[in-house]
Amino acid sequence: MRIPINWLKEYVKLPGKLTDLTDKLTMAGHMLDKLDKVNNNIVIDLELRGNRADCYSILGIAREVSAIFKTPVNYPKIFNKASKAPKLNDIKLKADTNYLRRVMIATISDIKLTPSPLWLKQRLEEYGVPSINNIVDLSNYVMIETGQPLHTFDFDRVGKNLTIRQAKKGEQMTTFLEETINLTEDDLVWANQTSVLSIAGAIGGKVHSISNETKNVLLEGASYNQANIRRSVHRHNLLTDAGIRHEKNLDPNLVEFGIYRFLELIKENKWGKIENNVLDYYPNVTKPWKLSLNFDYLNSLSGSITEPKKVVEILKRLDFKILKEDLKDLEVACPNYRTDVKSEEDLIEEVLRIDSYDKIPSRVLSLEVPKDITLSYINQEKDLKDNLTSIGFDEVISLPFVKEDMRELNKSLINSGSPVKVVNRPSPDIEEMRMTMLPNLLEFTQKIINERGTEVRLFEIGKIYFKKTNKYHELRKAGIIYWSKGNANFFKFKGYIESLFSKMNLKNFKFSTADLPITNITNSYNITSSGQVVALGGEIEDCYYLEIDLDSLLSKNLKPSVNLWPKYPPQIEDLTFVIPERTKIGEVVLSIKLVDDKIAEVELKDIYKDSYTFRIWYQDKNKTLENDEVEKIREKIIKELNHRGVRIKN
Repeated sequence: MRIPINWLKEYVKLPGKLTDLTDKLTMAGHMLDKLDKVNNNIVIDLELRGNRADCYSILGIAREVSAIFKTPVNYPKIFNKASKAPKLNDIKLKADTNYLRRVMIATISDIKLTPSPLWLKQRLEEYGVPSINNIVDLSNYVMIETGQPLHTFDFDRVGKNLTIRQAKKGEQMTTFLEETINLTEDDLVWANQTSVLSIAGAIGGKVHSISNETKNVLLEGASYNQANIRRSVHRHNLLTDAGIRHEKNLDPNLVEFGIYRFLELIKENKWGKIENNVLDYYPNVTKPWKLSLNFDYLNSLSGSITEPKKVVEILKRLDFKILKEDLKDLEVACPNYRTDVKSEEDLIEEVLRIDSYDKIPSRVLSLEVPKDITLSYINQEKDLKDNLTSIGFDEVISLPFVKEDMRELNKSLINSGSPVKVVNRPSPDIEEMRMTMLPNLLEFTQKIINERGTEVRLFEIGKIYFKKTNKYHELRKAGIIYWSKGNANFFKFKGYIESLFSKMNLKNFKFSTADLPITNITNSYNITSSGQVVALGGEIEDCYYLEIDLDSLLSKNLKPSVNLWPKYPPQIEDLTFVIPERTKIGEVVLSIKLVDDKIAEVELKDIYKDSYTFRIWYQDKNKTLENDEVEKIREKIIKELNHRGVRIKN
């Protein structure tokens, strides 16, 4: 929530230093996200909690400042001549839904539609809303000021027969942003006898909106069931300022304040003629509710002693009305706008956050340290992350969605199932959940390359999703990607993977060629251990990629083993062999290792055409090997490989 400081000053006295204000607001639960400057005016951006519907307004934050710094709130003037009535200018309103809590309608005739005055433009610019015209801008201004979304229609276009109802199957609406929306039967809409006027609480239609030809305005303010509005907002990706507020639990009594504030500003600026009556439909009036607070319970939760007198003072500053008070208990009436306060614990939180959480003393636990009940797979994933970072890879975390331009890569590497479609898309270019970790890792890699990165080593641990035989499935995966400018090769990447598996104590694993369903991936392979595939990978766009099946890998007994450091040094030599095409190098390495138990390690060092150089470690744990002993083992290696069509070079 953006709060222009000059605007906030109109309603409450502020402390001399900006840091005093932002620090205290942060301690009271409204964390400072960032500072901005617009038209040389400071704007603070606060990170608000979702349940504090009352704080999504300048006045809401003014009330918080008032409670913290013990200064009164100067509420803006509202129109007081119009009287509430069940009818208005023969307008017939039918509320055909259970999702409507309250609605008020006013009409303004002979309006003067003009560009907004400078003060109004600047206020909206500071908040971040573009100026359109004085009437539309005024509705946005009142929404930001009071927290109550309002909507204005061209009265001559909407007519006098209005209905608030659920949308019908197949209905459409074109918004004022020229976007056509296919409505569902779960959407709440405003409609007249011929068409849909707006999606309630979210966005208005184009045909009935304010235009240069508008002479008369119908103003509406309403309160709806927030869950229904939230579903519609996210179903159609309508993250408007009005929608964001309506999906909170707004106070229905705020509707009246918002309507009358709008009418007052119309009167002050002489922008139209206001009718004397305001239609008000409020079937179930919300009244202040009562809560009790026990002083001993407050002190037991906080771990400190707060005097009853101080508790009463803080609650009064927060607009709670004290109904009863004795030595042990307190009964209060909650202000209607505090829709988040529903229990004794909520009241206690109010006292503590205003009194400042940092006053609560630190104490040593009097109980035993709780037993660690962390699920084993969480610890396993943590160990995997630690091992990957120790060999130079950086972790990335992304949302489990795939953008439209990456859909070709969104195929399961195990060729299983179909993608899961996203219903409430977080953005228009997202349609599917990921079936592999590859698309997002490739996107991160490309960003780093574009920023002139010379090497990329990334990994991500998360879940993939797919649908198979009408059931939804999710699997745990780790994606690893490697790119290097000019000198990337598979063997370097393979070395990283072997180092990772060595750290995880995974033994007897084997690389084998494999066919993967993503055609963009070349030189594809799998890694097996004890006959089970634990990872799949290949080359794509000059990057080397591996996807580990965590359920398969981490189900194995990967407990670390400890061996004594060899007493006697190894003899190391390089042998070059000419290997026929299509021979699996992994099998050649394994054949060399199996020749003699004194062969401690074999590593492929170099390739030139069909010549492969292997580095071999000869080592005996009981003595230092002599040259003639090494020669005999070498001859056995040459003989064994000759049987496979592999000959030593020269």
